[in-house]
Amino acid sequence: MGSVHDASRLQFRPMFRRISLAVLAAFLAVPIALADGADVAHADDNLRLISTTTYTLDAETGVVHVVVDMSLRNQFACGGSVSYYYAGFSLPIPIGASPAVATTGGKSLQVTSERIADNDTFILLDVSFLSRLLCRATTQVIVTYDLLGSAPRTDNPSRVNAAYAAFPAFGVGDDVTVKVVVPPQYTSETFGDSVVETHENGNTIYTAASVENPGEFNFFVSATNNDALVTTDITTEQGVEFRLHAWPGDSEWQEFMTTQIEAGVPLLSDLIGQPWPINDPVDVRESYTPYLYGYAGWFSASTNELEIGEDLDQDTALHELSHAWFSNAWFSERWLVEGFAREFASQGVNELGGQGLQPLEIDSNDIGKVLLNEWGNPSLSTTDEEIDDVERYGYNASFFVVRQIVRETGLDRLREVLDAVANDKTAYRGDVAPETSASVTDWRRFLDLVEEIGGATTAGELLEKYAVTTAESALLAERAPTRERYKKLVDTGGEWAAPVAVREQMAEWNFTKATDLIVAANAVLDLRDELDTKAADLRITYPSNLEEIYESADDSLAESRAALQQQIDAADALLAAVNAEERDDGVFERIGLIGSDPGETLDDARAAFAAGDNDLAIDLAQDVSDQITEAPGKGKMRAILAGVALLLIGLATLFLIRRRRHRKQGQLMTSSPQEFD
Repeated sequence: MGSVHDASRLQFRPMFRRISLAVLAAFLAVPIALADGADVAHADDNLRLISTTTYTLDAETGVVHVVVDMSLRNQFACGGSVSYYYAGFSLPIPIGASPAVATTGGKSLQVTSERIADNDTFILLDVSFLSRLLCRATTQVIVTYDLLGSAPRTDNPSRVNAAYAAFPAFGVGDDVTVKVVVPPQYTSETFGDSVVETHENGNTIYTAASVENPGEFNFFVSATNNDALVTTDITTEQGVEFRLHAWPGDSEWQEFMTTQIEAGVPLLSDLIGQPWPINDPVDVRESYTPYLYGYAGWFSASTNELEIGEDLDQDTALHELSHAWFSNAWFSERWLVEGFAREFASQGVNELGGQGLQPLEIDSNDIGKVLLNEWGNPSLSTTDEEIDDVERYGYNASFFVVRQIVRETGLDRLREVLDAVANDKTAYRGDVAPETSASVTDWRRFLDLVEEIGGATTAGELLEKYAVTTAESALLAERAPTRERYKKLVDTGGEWAAPVAVREQMAEWNFTKATDLIVAANAVLDLRDELDTKAADLRITYPSNLEEIYESADDSLAESRAALQQQIDAADALLAAVNAEERDDGVFERIGLIGSDPGETLDDARAAFAAGDNDLAIDLAQDVSDQITEAPGKGKMRAILAGVALLLIGLATLFLIRRRRHRKQGQLMTSSPQEFD
């Protein structure tokens, strides 16, 4: 109900518009005319009545003192054969008033009363003059009585007690003034026709002077004195504190509400799956004021105050209490607030052994039909009868839509949805704990939650049929193909959950950006699949942080794409090294690799790949490839060098052999001449 009551309305009932005073028109000034000694009933404009009716609320006794100060004038002309006079007049007063007293000049007048046929609001006083009111004569009459009000839970809306007074203020006559005096102990509200508000000695005074069409004048006063309420402190088994404020004398309401609080609060908490969300004590007041606006009660989440009507209605009580959870703190759309409040009140009543309310099928031709996303809070000052129809439709339609969704999801999964609402958890979830964002759930986030977490498949159709506007329907149309792309991305990703960037854009309903990111994410997954194939060929794993880089991408997929490409490059280098190692290029390669161990280097490259040290893996793999590539040439060179060495060794050996022979021959030639000597 606006900022005052945080839009936490309760069960709708037909809005109070007008205390029916039309019956007064027939009784405003019914004269008794006598002619020639015969009593003749005569109702015309010849008895002019000027009146000021003052209603004064008495803070000490809690009653309303009424003083009707009247000037009555016989306007028949004098003279002629017939003389008309008035013996008295009739005056309507509310049923339940104290016996009326009428005086003129300080002298008492005879007063009798009678019921009005088919009327349960007013009775008729017959007041007799002390003497005949002759032609052109004027008399002053004062009628006093007290408004005592009707008992709680009776049809008559008038209530008068020390804590609360609600009553219609009206006047009778041709020239009418109505005044209402409210002492400072009371907080008052008024309904109906405009009046002048003034203040005197702390009192609030409402005045309507020279009222036009007194029979149509409509003015109702509601005044509350909270200090006079009977207060009881209640603490549930879970430690939730309430202060219950009842009207004096209405112990039945007090006992009823105590039972509803003690049994209903823990039950609602279990059904909803969330603890009572208010830490401070909650004030629960008996009040008639919500009825005057057409509601059974309301809850102010900002002040922790709950006003509930006098009726002993379990569904209303639980509905009222459920607004501790279902308020604008959870949902931005009114239909979600009211639909869930009605749903859980109904479930609560059923659990406690009663018969909860059921929504009616929505009539597409209902005169109050309104799109639920456009169903806002009506102005409390309005008297437009069409609002009754809109409110009736809105409450039922919201209940109906929520009921269908709850039936499909089931209560367990719905509790998960409500947990996400209460704790601001995202609908689009990854592998880790759901991200949170401080935001009130609107219809879009609600739809995401019931589909992604609740598993609902018909919620979108329900919202499109009963809730969304034309512009919002276009947004839903854009959402559908984007969600299909998202689902395919999730399926393709398998253990790789969708990146944060994608899920954030989906949650924000930024479908153009989400689509671009989904395309980029699919490209990354293509690289992952390529890497999976190459890693399988290598029979080694790659680092798990590549999945984390992909899933945690919060702006673009560039980093993930680069990381995967780098790992692929390392895999390519390793595969090339492995293939090179597995080839046998013959004896020269084996000769060229003598003194090298490419297998050991390749193992080091594999270890570097698995650890994500791609630069080292590439360097080591390249080293292996280079060794193997260069081995045949080295082998040949080694072979040539070995051949040359052998040749040189052979030549050297031959040279040594020849030299030794030559040395032996020289020795023989030198010794011969000595022998001849």
